[in-house]
Amino acid sequence: MSGALWCWGFNVSGQLGDGTTTERHAPVRVGGSANWASVTAGPGQTCALRVSGALWCWGDNGSGQLGDGTTTDRLSPTRIGGSANWASVSMSRVHTCALRVSGALWCWGDNGSGQLGDGTTTDRLSPTRVGGSANWASVSVGSSHTCALRVSGARWCWGYNGSGQLGDGTTTDRLSPTRVGG
Repeated sequence: MSGALWCWGFNVSGQLGDGTTTERHAPVRVGGSANWASVTAGPGQTCALRVSGALWCWGDNGSGQLGDGTTTDRLSPTRIGGSANWASVSMSRVHTCALRVSGALWCWGDNGSGQLGDGTTTDRLSPTRVGGSANWASVSVGSSHTCALRVSGARWCWGYNGSGQLGDGTTTDRLSPTRVGG
């Protein structure tokens, strides 16, 4: 297995990572690296992990969802921070969350409904730690909310809750992780 990364399809924001905004109807290789481990795609952006654990993102960055400290769209992979211990990443249209190998959870991008879980509604252009605990096992982001599992199996959600999507029995937005169920 080579570990080369290939993308295709709509590319208006550079989400294919080939350095252009040209729509591709056949696979095009992303960079020259052959050490990609996993990839995840949002509606207009893409993030991928290298075998080393380094996180790279590209495409639409209007809300800072790439995490590179800017709101500039990126047409090719851009390394996010200097850490090389990322384990997984999940993204929506406007925000991204990722787990470190240690179990620490980080989120960034639009935070209008508290979906970053940092207790505020302030947008973040770089990864921001969620809580002080490092015992998160997985994370999944929705359009304006986020849910994550602890290593213990406990479920936590935060962000927009207008339709009760956080599962806490209310329709109140939550700015920080709120436990779901017992």
